[in-house]
Amino acid sequence: MKEDNYSFEDLTRSRSFRRWADGTASRQERRFWDEWIQKSASNRALAKRAQKQITGFSIKPSSRASQLKAWNVLQAQMDRDPGFYTKGVSPASRNDRMKWIFRAAAGFLLIVMTGLFISLIVREQAEETQHTQIVRNEVATDYGERKTIGLSDGSKIILNAHSSLVYTVDPADPQAIEVTLDGEALFSIAERKSPDDAAFRVKTSGGLVKVMGTRFVVSTRNSRTRVVLEEGKVALSPLDGDREVILSPGELAEFDSGTDTVRTRFVNPEVYTSWSAYTLVFDRTPFTDVIERLEATFGVKVVVREPRLYDRKITGSIDNSSLEVITSALSNTLDVAIRVTDKTVYVGGKRP
Repeated sequence: MKEDNYSFEDLTRSRSFRRWADGTASRQERRFWDEWIQKSASNRALAKRAQKQITGFSIKPSSRASQLKAWNVLQAQMDRDPGFYTKGVSPASRNDRMKWIFRAAAGFLLIVMTGLFISLIVREQAEETQHTQIVRNEVATDYGERKTIGLSDGSKIILNAHSSLVYTVDPADPQAIEVTLDGEALFSIAERKSPDDAAFRVKTSGGLVKVMGTRFVVSTRNSRTRVVLEEGKVALSPLDGDREVILSPGELAEFDSGTDTVRTRFVNPEVYTSWSAYTLVFDRTPFTDVIERLEATFGVKVVVREPRLYDRKITGSIDNSSLEVITSALSNTLDVAIRVTDKTVYVGGKRP
């Protein structure tokens, strides 16, 4: 036996531990495993799981009733022996009876102490379970709204308008964070310094993004997952594929739900991340992309009355604080009239 950090599989495969679990271990093995279990609450929890797997049951606290039962058995034995309290017995007989009393008392004391010890273990395991349950959080935004979420590992998420995410955190490992996203969000992920650290994971309807410390944007609009990496490194895995794609800074990747094809190209990341600072940056951006951004952010329908506008590309930056500010700036840039009526934006026609 080596003194080491044992996994659940190590314990269930260990012949020595299996003998300890079913009560057939040698004295040396019992001492080893008893000392190992007492070292930490995590060892006790692991031993309990492994013992349950091996024997089909787990350690349970000894009840007060079982302790009273042991005492009653001892008392009944004493009552059945009429000479137990008799004073006129020989010294040898008296010594034998005294030995029996001490042995019985020692046995009873062992039962009580074992019960208390196991009760302590179970109570600590129950408290540990309460503190290690996975924490689940949900966040959603309305049209025109953004929210910032700070995570326990130092990471930050900015959730864009009309989006939602669910993220889970394991209190036992603050870096084991998983996010399920519907919409768009900017992620600034705390660096994982060791390869053994848990990766930050973002799940979408189309696949999985694994991160070890970086800044990137994920969008899931129109049944399509799009990832733009600003700095660091991320790995993409389409849900229906078995390959992993590694992105470099400045690279955009897109894949559709139900396919394993990943399309990549290099872009200006600021075009895709600037919304988080209430600004829209365009760099020869097709007007169709601008339309998509307006509809997703503000929940409006954009109607273009002049087909030629679809071929326009826009460069520059616009304040993203409100729909009125954006449409006014676009009207000046495109040199066309833009009118907002209820939930519809009409684009086209010369301005007076």
